Amino acid sequence: MNDSTIDRLPPIIDIGPERQLFLDDLLIESLENAARFVHQPVKRAENPVFAAEKPWEGQRFLYSDIAKGDEGYKLWYSIYPEVGHSKLCYATSQDGIHFERPELGLVEVHGSTANNLCAIPEGFAHDMTVIVDAREEDPARRYKMAYYYAGGVGMAWSPDGLSWTAHHPNPVIAPSGDASQSLFWDERYGLYIMYVRPNGRHKKRTWRNQGVPYDASVFPTRRIGRAESIDAASWTHIEEVVTPDQRDGTGTEFYYMPVLQYQGAYIGFLNVYHELTGDEHPLEGTNYTVDAQLTFSRDGRQWTRVCDRQVFLGCDEQAWDGKRVYIDHVEVEDDCLRVYYRGSNIPHLGVSDLLGKEHNGRTLRGDALGIAELRPDGFVSIAAGDRPGSLTTRPLRFTGGDALRINADAVGGEVRVEVRTLYGAPIEGFSRHECPPLQEDKTAHEVEWQSGRKLAELDEPVRLHFSLRQSRLYSFQIAG
Repeated sequence: MNDSTIDRLPPIIDIGPERQLFLDDLLIESLENAARFVHQPVKRAENPVFAAEKPWEGQRFLYSDIAKGDEGYKLWYSIYPEVGHSKLCYATSQDGIHFERPELGLVEVHGSTANNLCAIPEGFAHDMTVIVDAREEDPARRYKMAYYYAGGVGMAWSPDGLSWTAHHPNPVIAPSGDASQSLFWDERYGLYIMYVRPNGRHKKRTWRNQGVPYDASVFPTRRIGRAESIDAASWTHIEEVVTPDQRDGTGTEFYYMPVLQYQGAYIGFLNVYHELTGDEHPLEGTNYTVDAQLTFSRDGRQWTRVCDRQVFLGCDEQAWDGKRVYIDHVEVEDDCLRVYYRGSNIPHLGVSDLLGKEHNGRTLRGDALGIAELRPDGFVSIAAGDRPGSLTTRPLRFTGGDALRINADAVGGEVRVEVRTLYGAPIEGFSRHECPPLQEDKTAHEVEWQSGRKLAELDEPVRLHFSLRQSRLYSFQIAG
């Protein structure tokens, strides 16, 4: 084989046992009569499922986080009942939908400790995220919280998630913006990872004074950065990873981005703030509104804006979440992906002045907790209509798997799969004509061929060719 032949060999992608999604183009060689779509999660009819209603909570809560364990679900949420006095509350749930406030007896308010207030460090601000760190050997640090503190990110530790001790010295990352962080342990790197909002370009504030003309050179927009740590206490400098660009338009800013480790990759839920859209009246237009888009990364550093920046979770103009939605947490359940988000029918500008007022026959209310749900792997699909379509992958190499499973909705249509050589020829026994059509809506179709051959017989890189008609393909998996 000469050098010119080697140069023409297509690159081969190694895949593992994880389910393979189509949020970026890495796996896709070609699409014919098919297109990629973002699927919006379905909001629950009983939303909001949780709202500020106790005397010590004020009229809204600001940030929230969820942890699921053997004892059910734990909810932390910050409140701001008085200017300059943010507090942290705690609730529990058995099903992740209906939450209760336990009486913790830790903090006295108006002469009583009969409340669900956590004991928090002095100087605590409302922007927070909490993780339960199962790998932590020190019981006093099993719960870890990152929160906004003194113009940066502070860390605090707890043995139970209720009584917190501040790390010293704080802040551990500075400067940073006043927004929630995304904190988790990443086994791939053997590091704690945190996604934060840098304070502009680390020189200027990230918000503009009202009435001052917008100038990105003077008022850098909100953006997303990444930092690393070996102990959750000492952190690297922030590396900017997702920033608004000209396509986003003037006044588009990224408020914060929770990140979900999912099937060997990273999915970001980008909360997009539309500050300046040309509308003069915030309550009537789209100025100062927030919705969410998807981002995707295979290494946690290089990020792709999914499906041309389509909205993933948006506002319902006539509902309680008509002006702002912020995704705070996504929980992977057995039968769905559950998106926890905060919503409000008040725009981001002037929330405190508008709370409780009437507008167009509706009461303007503060942030409350909503839930929206999505099928497993259901972020995007490759879809074809009545005209037969197809997706062909780039060359793939896998080991140890003998079964092909696909997540697809083929009701009223069909999906067939053909296995091809590196150069695109059908492999004997794996042609699409030998593949019985899949015609149901299932998250784990077992693909078979009439020849009875198994993928484990193949010791060469292959391409997968999915034939689609009136169907949606969400993911595939080479399983053992």
